[in-house]
Amino acid sequence: MGAATEVRRTDRPGRGSLTLAAAALAAAGAAACSMPEEVKRIEAVRRAELRMEAAGSTNLTGEQIFIRSCNTCHPGGKEGMGPSLALLDQHLPDDQSLKAFIRKGKGIMPAQPREALNDEELDSLVAYLRRLSRGLSR
Repeated sequence: MGAATEVRRTDRPGRGSLTLAAAALAAAGAAACSMPEEVKRIEAVRRAELRMEAAGSTNLTGEQIFIRSCNTCHPGGKEGMGPSLALLDQHLPDDQSLKAFIRKGKGIMPAQPREALNDEELDSLVAYLRRLSRGLSR
C-alpha cells in the first residue's frame, strides 16, 4: 500500500512544489508585514530604556555623593575603615585612574557602576575628592 501511495504522489510532480512555494510566499508576506511592527517595538523599548536611565540619574554634587557613599569609611576624608585621602593625588595622580578605581572598587570598597553613579556624578565626585585631598595634605 505504501508503494502505491508513492506512485500517486509522483504522478503529480508540480503539486507539492506549488504548495511549498505558496507557503514560502505566505511566510515572506507575513514577515514583511510584521517588520514595521517589530521596528516600532524596538524603538519603544529603547525610548523606555532612555527614560529609565534619565530617571535614575540624580546628578548629585561631589560632596553629596561623598557623604552618601564614602564618608562612612573615610570620615571627612580622614582615616576610618578606609585610608585617609590626604595622599590621593600621589596614589592616583590623574582623574582617569581615580575614576577607574572608583568604578572597580577594591577590598571592602564597593564598585560604583554607572547604574549607581552616572558619568556626570563621577566627574563631580572626582573634583570634590581632589579638593578634599589637597585640603587634608596641607
